[in-house]
Amino acid sequence: MQLPVTFKQLGIIIIETMSYATGRRFEHFVKDKLIAKGFNVRRVTLSGRQPPPGEGKTDIPNADLIVEERFYGKAKTTKAKKYVSFPESEIMELHKGDQDFLVFNFKRTPPFVVIRFDDFADLLKMWKEKKE
Repeated sequence: MQLPVTFKQLGIIIIETMSYATGRRFEHFVKDKLIAKGFNVRRVTLSGRQPPPGEGKTDIPNADLIVEERFYGKAKTTKAKKYVSFPESEIMELHKGDQDFLVFNFKRTPPFVVIRFDDFADLLKMWKEKKE
């Protein structure tokens, strides 16, 4: 991809733009994979643009993806080399039930999903019943 200006001319702005674009592409990638599996999924436009907590309301859902109009989740891609870490706020959103899942990947890996333990146990029960 050839850019009209050099990295030196843009400085840090190009990093923010690439990061935003990378995140958006990953959200679309996850959405397309879920649609291919037969789910009704939509990406939340401007999902990362909510005001900080306590600074007013917005009509934008606090999610990157909405599955079947009832499961809310965030999609994150990381360049981590050894360890993956998530902001405390995202883990607390999972804990409180504000989010149902967090899907993430390293560069060039398939997506992985983080869910609450009770939800994981429910999935195991459903899979076990399906096999019987």
